[in-house]
Amino acid sequence: MRLTIAIPTLNRDYCLRRAVDSALAQTSPDVEVLVSNNGSTDGTRAILDSYRDPRLRVFHHASTASPAAHANFVIGEVRGDLVVGLSDDDFLEPQFAERILSLFARHPDVSFVYTRCWTHVRDRALPSPAGPEIEAPLSFFQNYFQGKRHLFWCACVTRTDALRRILPLPDDVQIGDMYVWTQLAFDGPIGCVPELLGHYTYLVDNVSVGIPVCAWAHETRRLTSRIAERFQASNEDRSVVAALVADMEQYVARTTANQFALNAARGASKTSLLRALRSCGRLLVPDLSTAIPRVAAAIVLPAALVRALTLSFVATRSRWARGESVSPVPGQN
Repeated sequence: MRLTIAIPTLNRDYCLRRAVDSALAQTSPDVEVLVSNNGSTDGTRAILDSYRDPRLRVFHHASTASPAAHANFVIGEVRGDLVVGLSDDDFLEPQFAERILSLFARHPDVSFVYTRCWTHVRDRALPSPAGPEIEAPLSFFQNYFQGKRHLFWCACVTRTDALRRILPLPDDVQIGDMYVWTQLAFDGPIGCVPELLGHYTYLVDNVSVGIPVCAWAHETRRLTSRIAERFQASNEDRSVVAALVADMEQYVARTTANQFALNAARGASKTSLLRALRSCGRLLVPDLSTAIPRVAAAIVLPAALVRALTLSFVATRSRWARGESVSPVPGQN
């Protein structure tokens, strides 16, 4: 099997080389690297044109396509049996592909495989939790929506043909990774490599944190409703499914509250936030203890203070990091 590391990029010349270098540094020979420059106007073209590696394929686009259209293009160009979407501000450890390919070889029935991942926030690096090497879909969803699993798209490998079955992404999809993996998870068990082999860089200017509150809330709600419908139509225990639905409702409430703060940190107007509260505030009800302080801070405090509080919260929130080092990985921040 061959793994394609696909890197879509747009105006990130300050960190793109790190992502590409990490992809080309893989210890496995069964890797191709695909980079698609989505109409960048900075130094991206020069950086990519400086590489001379036969494993690297580069596409330059004259104009900037929508995230969904660009994702559809990139997946259409993948040649590997497996694919990982590596953001231009994230990077991988050299053993990533080797460990992933080994797990697929041992368990050919898995739907997708993810590794543990470092989240880099300011001067800290927080490790994500590990799941079992093989986990049934229901168990994975239960643990994910309870906060006991964390899946980063930059460290999640899917089968290319399965991904293409789901694509193209609809134009109204903004949370593309969740749209994909919540469907692929029903194809078979989920695999996990317990080593910390991915690096996710948390930036308040990441695309996802700029998704408007109600767009985020309603899209997340649609995705969780689809999961609930699949399990309700299955032979799973009704009480177990009901508990999962309750966990997903709390997840929607919690992440919607987060999106209020993230939108505020990006400079969203107080008027737009109040309008969002009136429009989709009902989705906050399942977890008001989380929602009230975060939404209040987003509406009342200045954007700069909300941004600082958000970064501070993210840097200390990891419950699973308490038993592990949270020092940055040397030379990688």
